[in-house]
Amino acid sequence: MISLLVAIPLLAAFLSLFLKKISGVLFFLSALVNLTIIFMERFPNAVSIHPMGNWKPPFGINLVLDNASFYAVLIINLIFFLVSLLPETTKKNYETSLMLLMAATNGFVLTGDLFNSFVFMEIITITAVTIASKRENFYNAYKYLILGGVAGSLYLLATIFVYGTAGSLNMAHVAMVGLSSGSLVAVTTLYTIGLGVEAKLFPLNGWVSGVYGGNELAPVVLGTSVSFAALYMVGRLFGTVFQGSGAEVLYTLSLITILAGEFAALRQTSLLKTFAYSSVAQAGIVIAMISKGTETSMNLAYFHLTNDVVAKFVIFLVAGFLVYNYEDLNGIFKKHRVLGVSFSMATFSLVGFPLFAGFQSKIRIIMETFSSNDLLLPAVLLLATAIEVGYVIRWNVKLWFGEETQEDKTPAPFTVGLFAMILAAFLVFVFVKPEVALSGTQKMAEALIDTEGYIKGVLFSTRGGM
Repeated sequence: MISLLVAIPLLAAFLSLFLKKISGVLFFLSALVNLTIIFMERFPNAVSIHPMGNWKPPFGINLVLDNASFYAVLIINLIFFLVSLLPETTKKNYETSLMLLMAATNGFVLTGDLFNSFVFMEIITITAVTIASKRENFYNAYKYLILGGVAGSLYLLATIFVYGTAGSLNMAHVAMVGLSSGSLVAVTTLYTIGLGVEAKLFPLNGWVSGVYGGNELAPVVLGTSVSFAALYMVGRLFGTVFQGSGAEVLYTLSLITILAGEFAALRQTSLLKTFAYSSVAQAGIVIAMISKGTETSMNLAYFHLTNDVVAKFVIFLVAGFLVYNYEDLNGIFKKHRVLGVSFSMATFSLVGFPLFAGFQSKIRIIMETFSSNDLLLPAVLLLATAIEVGYVIRWNVKLWFGEETQEDKTPAPFTVGLFAMILAAFLVFVFVKPEVALSGTQKMAEALIDTEGYIKGVLFSTRGGM
């Protein structure tokens, strides 16, 4: 049944080319059916495989559903379901691209084959470029395409290297066979660069501000679902398959990414670009914790990522509406109080203020890194938080208390205000009951570091998908 998570949106995207008048309905239905399938599966608590063409691994391509991939597709498809209800989705004719992107991100997360992951990553890049190029944002979309193309080529080169060395493309089989130390250095370096563009790792994140600032929907989708898929794959490859190899490089680059993202965000005068660079810094925090390779660090990495994805969805949703409906944003929240409250709550969670989910993840990360005698990451994180306070307070003051120059009020779409308020309230709920998210990320972390269980489940288990 998990293969339908790829097949249904792919079929819907094809049909939308001929049924353009109901393409929005097709997108909504495909997202709804996908969510229904995921809720029917629940957390599998075991590795479930779906061989394609009845070629059992390691000889054929297979989709793998375990606790890690389940949690990832759950978050990703929830995002696409919400996006399918936004009016901008149909107004700007995004539906076909979004359905292709949904199919590709699901496939990227679920595949147990390295070459297949490359194919899905290329589809993600192409569809993301299509979305990014709306509103004639061609230059930034082209820059993203070039970077994505180079990264994809290096990802493919790493995959070829693995096949030549291990004689297999199946992730579980590669993990079982292993690579020589010399091969591991080359392969992990190439995969770091290959994934670095989508994971927003320094210095491969120069595309982010232009693409996220180019139109109202690109950051909502690319900054949440695609980011989650890319950071999931970082954990799968460097945690499950290569079992911590290349962690030092990842850790070093992640610290640079955090500081580079925050300092760049502080300098911005554009609302969307400010939080685009902020998302770079948050990705750095997640990668830093993934690189530590322990169950606790993985758990906190994806707990923080979950909180960030929810906050960024609200921030980009509100910011996109404001930027493309008003020339002057001074005091704009006086006209849109619901959006203003939601935006402020999301930005406060981003900083890590008490009463919001971000506080729970940041304080736990600091405590965990201190307990492991790592003083560098807490220092970087505290500095980054101080910078965040600066630009978050600056934007909130401007948007709430700035001198208004426009009397006209453009009504916000109902779903924009509704989703922003619900998700902002969720950030408070997670602060009160963090176990709601931690229970899922704990299972995800356990699955990502359980290489032996992954190998047995994929290669030696008779348990298959429906």
